[in-house]
Amino acid sequence: MLCQAAQAAPATDARMREYFQAVGTERHLSISSEAFKKGYEEDWSKERDPVQKASKKIVMDHFNEVVSTKLVWEKLEPLAIESYQQELSDSDVQEMIAHANSPAGKVGNQKLIPALLGQLPMIQQYLMAALSELTNRKGPPKPLPAMPPPGPNDALLQSFLRDIPGEREEFEGRIAPTVDMMASALTRNESVKSRARIARAVASVKKRLSFDNVTALKARMLANALSADEINMLMEDNRRPERQAQIRKVRKAEQEFQGRMMGIM
Repeated sequence: MLCQAAQAAPATDARMREYFQAVGTERHLSISSEAFKKGYEEDWSKERDPVQKASKKIVMDHFNEVVSTKLVWEKLEPLAIESYQQELSDSDVQEMIAHANSPAGKVGNQKLIPALLGQLPMIQQYLMAALSELTNRKGPPKPLPAMPPPGPNDALLQSFLRDIPGEREEFEGRIAPTVDMMASALTRNESVKSRARIARAVASVKKRLSFDNVTALKARMLANALSADEINMLMEDNRRPERQAQIRKVRKAEQEFQGRMMGIM
């Protein structure tokens, strides 16, 4: 009983800081923020319509202000600690620190995650282009961005990304309800003919935004990030029941953390 109680003890603040240091959480947040800042700046600089350019400048400036004043680690760390402590015990965090220092953990945290975070603006661009079939009611939908060419390990990467524990469930649990909610708002007070058109658009958007299609896009973007040996090592690591349980717990903690971050923006 005493042993069980010790294992269930909540992680201390110091233990959580040790974990964030081992994983590189602050660096990951910085990579993500810088990637979006670059994406907003490129989108604004390419815009030729004066009205749209002014609008995009407002969005870009607001994002840069939020990043510099609110999305700084000194302010986010307490939110991260509280979020992870809610889902993880001290023994959980000790095991995760050990994994972060393992060969598979280092490849995941130091190579895979930074590479994926750096491509988030392109993923967002793809999602917004697909959703424009619903949102652009006065014109044609935006064309989907060109897919990068497949790399030498494309099939292996797709297999790895598809099989990450909980990945498909989280994606489909987020995308499908978003599309349905948009469709519901659009069909209010519409004619039968318009509702039929919207229903066709919803089906098309869901096909474009299928888990397999977005996974294929991610694999293309990660084409040169990992070697075949590194991908196979991560796949083998994710097959372990202990690692699968870790990933599910961390996913819940990350969702809680993301929700708290949205609350301060």
